[in-house]
This record gives sequence, C-alpha cells and structure tokens, in this order.
Amino acid sequence: MRFSRDRRSFGRATVALAGFVAFAGFCVGPLSAQKVEVAFDDFENLDNATDMVPFDLDYSSPYFLDGTDWSKTFPAGFTLDNSGNTYDNSTMPPEFDGWSMMDVGSWIGHAGEQAGRQRCFFGGDNRNTCLVADPDEADDGGNADMGSPENPAYNSYITRAYDVTGVDLSTLMLSFDYDFVTEDTQTGVVEVSFDGGAWETILEIDSTIDSGVFSTNKSEVPEENDQGTFVAGIDFTAPASATSMEVRFGCIRSSNDWWFAVDNIELMNAGGQIAFDDFEGPTPEMPLADQPFSDANDGPDEPFDPSDGTDYTNNIPNWEIINDGPADMPTKRMYRTSLDGAFQGFTVMDSISWTDQQDGQQREDFFGAFRSMILCADGDAHQDNMVIAEEETLPAIPVDGEGNPTEKQFNSFVQRTYNMSGYDNTTVEITLDWDTRLYAAQRGLIQVSFDDGANWTTLVDVDSARLGLVGEEGSETPADPAYEASLNPYLFNDNNANGFVDENGEDTVTGIEDSYVFGGFGSELPASKSNRMTLRIGCINTGNDWWFAVDNIEVLAATQSYVMGDITGDGVCSLADFNGFVSAAFGAPDPQGIFDFNADGMTSLADFNGFVAEAFAPPLP
Repeated sequence: MRFSRDRRSFGRATVALAGFVAFAGFCVGPLSAQKVEVAFDDFENLDNATDMVPFDLDYSSPYFLDGTDWSKTFPAGFTLDNSGNTYDNSTMPPEFDGWSMMDVGSWIGHAGEQAGRQRCFFGGDNRNTCLVADPDEADDGGNADMGSPENPAYNSYITRAYDVTGVDLSTLMLSFDYDFVTEDTQTGVVEVSFDGGAWETILEIDSTIDSGVFSTNKSEVPEENDQGTFVAGIDFTAPASATSMEVRFGCIRSSNDWWFAVDNIELMNAGGQIAFDDFEGPTPEMPLADQPFSDANDGPDEPFDPSDGTDYTNNIPNWEIINDGPADMPTKRMYRTSLDGAFQGFTVMDSISWTDQQDGQQREDFFGAFRSMILCADGDAHQDNMVIAEEETLPAIPVDGEGNPTEKQFNSFVQRTYNMSGYDNTTVEITLDWDTRLYAAQRGLIQVSFDDGANWTTLVDVDSARLGLVGEEGSETPADPAYEASLNPYLFNDNNANGFVDENGEDTVTGIEDSYVFGGFGSELPASKSNRMTLRIGCINTGNDWWFAVDNIEVLAATQSYVMGDITGDGVCSLADFNGFVSAAFGAPDPQGIFDFNADGMTSLADFNGFVAEAFAPPLP
C-alpha cells in the first residue's frame, strides 16, 4: 500500500528528498522526466483467500486455532435459551451467539485480553474451559446490529437443572467462579428456582448501578480469591420438599459491551458434593470445547480480524525466497524450523494480522491502522515457536573448534530479478519503505546486482551488532559513531531516549520512500549495463531478535532502443553476438553502446566479463 508523506510523518529527515543516502554516501538526484515505471510491488494483489493462508498458530495461546476453541454441546443438565436475543444471528459466528463453552486461551488469542479476559483462567495456567457470554465479540465479529444501550439486543440465558430428590436442602450451598465487566446497561444475573417455581435472584450485577470488574479471580494472589458461595436460608429459599432445582445464568440487556464468564459450578450440602461442572474434558487432549473458531469472523469494529484466513503467503509472484543460503553467503541459511510457516524466513504478511497476532511490540508503528501486505522476516516470532531440537530436520548450526556456534539460527533472503531489456540501468531509481527493530546481532540488508549475483551493491545495511553502546552507564556513546550517525536520520522509536540509534534500547529505524538513483561509471552509485537487475532483501544473523519488513518497492528507469549485447537483433544476448563484441572491443563503431557493459562510455576488452555474464545468464523473466 502506498503512503503519502503527509499521512506518514515520522518527524525526521526525509532522506530521499534531501538527496543523501546515509549508508554509502551516494548522491540521489531528482526523478528524470524520461523515466518510466519498470515495476512496482506493494503485494496488495495477494490480499485474498486464494493466495493468503491462515496463521498456523497464535502465539498468545498455544491452543489457539488447534480446533478445540469452543462448543455448544453442553454437559447433561444444561439448556441454552437465546429466545430473548433480538438481533439477526444469520451472520453471527455461533461461538458468540449467546453462551458457549470457551477455551479461555483460544478466546484470548482470538479477542485479546482487553478488559481482563485472562482472569477467566480462574487460577489455572494457560488452559481452562468455562461458560462465556461475550456481547463484545458478538458485536465485533457478528456483522449484526446488537442494538444500543437504549435498546440492547443481547439477552442470553443458560440453565443447569438438578434432581434433588431426597436431598437435605436445609444445608444446600451453591458455589461458582465468575467474571463480569460492567459497561453501559449490560447485566449479569444468577437465579435459582425449585420445582418450576418463581426465579429468585442470588446475584445481580447491573452496569447502570455498578461499575468496574466483578470477579472471583481479581487478585494476583490466589489465596485472596474466593468463589461466590450462596447458602440456603440466607441467600435463597430452598423448600424442604422440592425434588428439582434449576440455576440460571443470564447475560442480559447488552449491546456492544463486555462479557459474563462462569466456571466451577458446585452444588453441595452438609453431606458432601451433589454435582460439579468445570467444563473440562476427560483429558486436555479431549476437551469439551471441540470446535474451531469460524474462518471468517469480521465485523464493522474489527474489520481485519487475524482469523479471517488471509494472513500470510510464501508464494510470492516474481519473487524467490532463499532459506538455504545464497551462492555468495552459503552459511547464511535457516537452521531451525518454526511451527508456523508464516515465520519460516521471508513471507508476505498481512500487516494487521501480524501486529495483532504478535501483540504489536512496535510493529504497528510503521504500518499504523492501514492494512497492507508486506514482505516480512520476523526472527522473534520464529524463535517463539520452533520445533524442539530433537525433531529438527534442518542442518545443524555450524560451530568452531571449541564448539561455539558460528551462525545464528535465522537467515533468510527474498529477491526479484527484473527484465531490464530496453531500459538503461544507469538511470535506475529504486524507492521503497522499510522498517526494523534493533537487537543483538540482527542485520537487515537491501542489495542490488546487475550481473546475476556476481557482484552486489548494498543500499541498506542495518546491523545491530555495530550499534551497541560503550562507556559508563549514563554516559554511553556508540561503539561505531560514524555508522550510528549514518543511521540517525532513520531513527523512529528512540526507546531509551538517548538520541542514538542503538540496539541496547531496541530502537526502531524506518525508511519511508527511501530512494536510490544509479548512474554510470564513476558516479557515486554506479550501475553496470545489462539486461537484468536483481534486488535482494535479507534478514540475517538473527536469533530471538526482532524483524525486518519492506514494502512499496518501485523501480523506475529511462528506456533505450536496444538490448544490451544483442548486435544480431534477435532480442537476446548470446554467443551469436560474440563476433560483434570482439569487433567493437577492437575499434569497430558501437555508437549506441550495445557492448558498453561497464557503462564507461566506450566498448573495450574491459567489457568482456559483462558480455560473458549476460550471454551465459539464465533466461530473463
């Protein structure tokens, strides 16, 4: 997605317009009126369910999207009543249409912690199943009119029936965990009834009267949390002769509000436990919540829910992902495998899905609220969910004579080769956006080759290993001052507020419409002339570091009337053109410079390597 500068004001020097490229000191001139667009990649054409696939995992919970996220197959004795709902549920994902049993880890992974969904683990670790009524997600993901505080449309009850024949009801006690967040008119009620009689309210939380969070798991100190316990004769009346009892939980008078969650419902008397419902399966592998979240769960307030199934792809038209080491850097390869293919080296990523799934951590600062398909390599997300070492199938990380690793686990490249036949390489201008967050040894590279990878010109080189600080605390200075100064115009988030670009502060550095203009022999950014150009992007030397992201790659160049090296006029440079090259190299006229591969204004034997590289190069795309 293209961004205009007035929408993306970063409060720093606009390097492309200032005419200075910090990385190598190249002068950047103005756009030539004769230049035309050779190619533009913003990857937005991949934003569809055919090309993009869902994340394999969600890192906010190891159980998110494992297919055991929710269920409405309630245990015996439970009955759902959605008859009071007045919204159209035809487009409502069933998991949020009234009460459901919800895997709390999945629920949080899907909807976020927001107002404290994590309390609903109710003392467990990272997995628990409980009853949940969530009008917030019903509104956000349901594409339905949930009403308003003046006319709320969400009124859902779930009832548990008990046979209490012959039970001593004089000492009856009902206990349960609950979590309720007030907003607008949302009301949570718990009622009891005996033998089908009138409902008696034992708990009511009314957002028009009460405020805040009401939870049996509110304290971070477990010993300070108690279940809600309600006793016959004190909190409700239990007729001695009753043979049946019902307990009803209601989340009512709600629109786009929050939730009511209930768990660990226990009925007992002085003689012991009568019934207990915790909604867990017989084993963690066989949970009662046995349904996956809906594939598409968009809504007007969260239009880019990461569960929409269009999160990433590693099938990128015109681009090649290199995870096994390029020819000039064979040891810079992937050595560990991620359980999520989205993070196995470079992919095209939905920026909103990416930032939501990874909980931001400054990823969102570059792309903001705009949805954009981006090239992305994320070593942090890769590290978080690697396969265990014993199951790894990739080559082992190389070590030195003392057994110390000589490479990091994450090294990935992605590249595109452009057909420059009919274009003048010495007029090429490359403009792109990029963003990275510094840490440890991670290095982001953007390079160009005009000879099929025999030689590379580096445009962007952001190397965290060169951006450490030295000196006493409070007076630290960059270890490599000149290199730090070259990157300072790109500083976006100075996380330790010291004015330096440094990995100690895990700063982010960002280039917006960063522009590089090539020239001929002797220019500050020289290009050799050929019929091809390869743009390579790398994220290397990465362990549990951060990311490197690139987008909006535009290539401009002036046209020319000939194909480099093609004296025969058949449209390609091949050995059939060799005699023509030899003649030109030894003085035959070459007024157009068809064989001037060095772009120095003359054809000579110095152009021989350029001719050979072109004649033996792979076919052009």
